[in-house]
Amino acid sequence: MGYEIVEYGSLNEEQKKQAVELFMEGFGHFMTFSKKEELKRKLLVEIFNPSLFKCYMEDGDVLGLLGIATSEVRPIKFSTDSCIKYFGKIKGTIISKQMNAIFQKPVVKLKDELYIDVLVTGSKARRKGVGTALLNYACELKEYNTCFLEVFSNNQAAINLYEKNGFIVDKREKTSFMRFLGAGYPIRMKKNISK
Repeated sequence: MGYEIVEYGSLNEEQKKQAVELFMEGFGHFMTFSKKEELKRKLLVEIFNPSLFKCYMEDGDVLGLLGIATSEVRPIKFSTDSCIKYFGKIKGTIISKQMNAIFQKPVVKLKDELYIDVLVTGSKARRKGVGTALLNYACELKEYNTCFLEVFSNNQAAINLYEKNGFIVDKREKTSFMRFLGAGYPIRMKKNISK
C-alpha cells in the first residue's frame, strides 16, 4: 500500500480529528488539565501547528503523527483565546499559561538541531513501518544536522524503534519526577543526520 506524509494544515476536519485521536492515544495521559475529553479534543484540533505536525496517510486515513520542534518554535501552543473559548476566561487562561510553560519551553538550542516532540502511531498501525517512515521523514529534512527526541525508560518498544533507526542515548534523567509517577525516567536520544 502506498502512503504519503502531509502537513496537518492540509487535512480536512475529519482527518484532523483522527490526528487528535492519535495524539490522545499516545499523549492523552499528559492532558490532565480537564476531565472534559471532548473539549480537550476540540482544543487540540485548533492548536496543532499546521506545518510542524506531519501526518502519515494511507487511503485518506491518518495512521501516524509527527510533531517537530526547532530552536525557534514547537508544534503545540496553547492559544489563550482557544483555551478561553473551551474552558472559560479564568480556567482557560490558567490552562494556557501552565501548558505553555511545558509545551513552549525550548528543547534545542542551535538552528541546525531538530527535536521530535510527538511521534505516535495508531494501535492498528504499529509494527507496520509507520513510525520508521515518520522518523525517516524528520531525519531527511535538509536544514538540520542533529535530531533529538525523548522517550520514557519503561517504553522499551519505542526505545527499540529509535535504536533500530540509528538513535543513541544522549542523556538519562534518572532524578525526574516522572519516575515517581510510574512512567520511568526520560531518556534523551539523538541521531546525527548531517548530509
